[in-house]
Amino acid sequence: MARKTSFRDHCLVACAILQPELSYLQEEGFLDAKKIFYIPAGLHIKTDRLEERLTAQLQKALKICDPDKIIVVQGGKCFVSTEDPLRRIDDIIREQDPRIKRVQADYGYDMLAGKEERNQIAANGDETRVLWFTPGWLRNWKTIYQRYVGWDKADANANFPGFYDEIVVLDALNVAEIYQTEKVEDILEIFDWTGLPVRCHPITLDRFKGLLLDALNAETP
Repeated sequence: MARKTSFRDHCLVACAILQPELSYLQEEGFLDAKKIFYIPAGLHIKTDRLEERLTAQLQKALKICDPDKIIVVQGGKCFVSTEDPLRRIDDIIREQDPRIKRVQADYGYDMLAGKEERNQIAANGDETRVLWFTPGWLRNWKTIYQRYVGWDKADANANFPGFYDEIVVLDALNVAEIYQTEKVEDILEIFDWTGLPVRCHPITLDRFKGLLLDALNAETP
């Protein structure tokens, strides 16, 4: 059977952290989805709100797309219930309809670069020592860490250095040029607040495209 490549009869329910990459794929014509419903960025910190928003967006998607034509673009480890540690994001999805699919990756940044590639990118060869950012993280880091986590600069400086060696922005959209010219102060602010050096590393969207196509072609129960 030929592998499907068109998303035109599909709906996506996606974390807004990945909106820049998804919008780019729409513009270049790869992602011709019927509609993309976004979940606000950073709700992996607010698990109750993540479950609420994911459920609401899935219910909206089910009104215009068949269950087997819905793909969730959210990491499998982005949700851990405080009340039930065994409850995962796939449980929430399955409760809406077991035929709904999900892109198979642990986190948003994992959709852009796999563990092996991240180890190659990391300065010391250990991807666990890197705080992985994406263009969406650059846009939303204050909301995530200052508003949702509730940290101030002292908290950040006490927690990030030592645990992480650096911040690496997985850059498939050439945001480095903008942040090195027009938004230099934004990068300096992140460095000052976290105490970590920040660098952008160019990547392609090949892995992300492949994972989206894998979900598109995955068999449903």
